[in-house]
Amino acid sequence: MMSETNAYTVISEQNDHDCTTVRAHPRNETYHVVDYADDDARDTVADLPVGSVVKMELSRAGRRSNVWRAEAVRTAHTDGGSPE
Repeated sequence: MMSETNAYTVISEQNDHDCTTVRAHPRNETYHVVDYADDDARDTVADLPVGSVVKMELSRAGRRSNVWRAEAVRTAHTDGGSPE
């Protein structure tokens, strides 16, 4: 199941297991992103500090509840982090 591209706020930075927790706008639903379409998507998400707003297209990662795969990632706004 694919979602449309939506804006999400990072509420928990990527951990050692590649899991990042985000909150959807404006619904405030929480998603645990645990899989990535490619290394670029994984690296983009890994560089996002808490508070960053990112546009992502998510799809379910397997059959477990509330774990998601980032199919596409585009940074919308970051609070802090390293400058590009």
